[in-house]
Amino acid sequence: MKALVVEPTLTYKLLLQSLFNDRSCETVLVSSGQEGFAALEEISFDLVCVALHLEDMTGIDFCQTLRAEGKKTLPIVMMTSDEEKRIFEEGMAAGVTEIFRKEDLLAITKYLTTFKAQHLAESRLVGTVLCVTDNVPLSSLLQTQLSRMGLKIEQTRLGEHAFEKFETSDYDLIITDTLLAGPMSGFALVREVRQGPLKKRMIPILVLSSFKDDGRKIETLRSGANDYVSKPVLEAELAARVRNLITNKKLLDQVEAQQVRLEEMAMTDSLTTLYNRHCLNEIAPGYISEAGRHDLPLSLVVMDLDDFKHVNDTYGHNAGDQVLIQIADLLKKSCRQEDIAARFGGEEFLLLLPYCNGQDAAKKAEVLRRKIEALEPNGIQVTASFGVCQLPGGNLLSFEEIFGLADKALYDAKNGGRNLVVLSQEDEGF
Repeated sequence: MKALVVEPTLTYKLLLQSLFNDRSCETVLVSSGQEGFAALEEISFDLVCVALHLEDMTGIDFCQTLRAEGKKTLPIVMMTSDEEKRIFEEGMAAGVTEIFRKEDLLAITKYLTTFKAQHLAESRLVGTVLCVTDNVPLSSLLQTQLSRMGLKIEQTRLGEHAFEKFETSDYDLIITDTLLAGPMSGFALVREVRQGPLKKRMIPILVLSSFKDDGRKIETLRSGANDYVSKPVLEAELAARVRNLITNKKLLDQVEAQQVRLEEMAMTDSLTTLYNRHCLNEIAPGYISEAGRHDLPLSLVVMDLDDFKHVNDTYGHNAGDQVLIQIADLLKKSCRQEDIAARFGGEEFLLLLPYCNGQDAAKKAEVLRRKIEALEPNGIQVTASFGVCQLPGGNLLSFEEIFGLADKALYDAKNGGRNLVVLSQEDEGF
């Protein structure tokens, strides 16, 4: 980033240079307005800082001249010790971007920090933009400007083609002209996108139009567009609006990703990535209700690793964790798509098996028992005991009741010598 400092006072000039240097900004220091104009002829600056009182003119005159010469979008910050409201009004009317009192170094510092961050954000912008226009000069301008910002661009002349691309590809922004080559207008494209797939329909849309009346602008926003740029397009305005729209989308994407991650953390066990007890308590009643309503079998398997305390005491908790992870991986590989595998706590695991009767569930548990016995996770011999309970179709029991029956069967397996599968024989409530 490059800044021009037009300041007659050496002390303040060096102070501003220090502030810019702290933010890794190059500076050119001059004392008069004419020197400033000469520097601007030779160098492209990102920011100008000018004092109100110069050797050959006022900062307001300097700003008016710059704006008249076509520097309409270059940010200009004016420094003054004058507190008269008139100065602020005249400065703003002349095209000054911001006015600061020279004594307010904190405000100046905050502005420079924010400006630098925005400049970096624009230069490091990452994303893909779908541009829809049949206007060749506008297409060229978009290609040049967006490429300069670091963005990838895909272009099409037709709204119909644009919507097909939108449905099959991922974009961070759509920029569309209002009048397009085909039957579909830019307004129609916006409406189609807003009625598209739920996860994609909220993509930001920027509309470009030569229509000047307020009614058209309002209709553009009502149709679902996020922003509007009038033609002829100012490159600085386009860059600012594109940056804001894409930055906001990226932030929203981050929030949504964090929300998904939080939901996953709330529903899964952090060690094994199986569902956790909380999740099972949430979803099991739905499975049970579905089985009862449609007269379908459903079984619950409760599994507990035998004498797991001995594993932790002998090999350490890190080794014990590795055992649990490998056991969980085995359960995942052994489950059908509709099955639910969960870590209920400690070394206890549960399998909720829809469309599976008790006999088949017991056979599945027996296969798992043998695999665990042969697995030797982390080089450690481990066995497991299983309790199995079936909910016959048409019977309404709560998850707690089914779990109680399976847990009692597990208790019988433990008392029977461990490393066993026991199918509940109780039929109370069935």
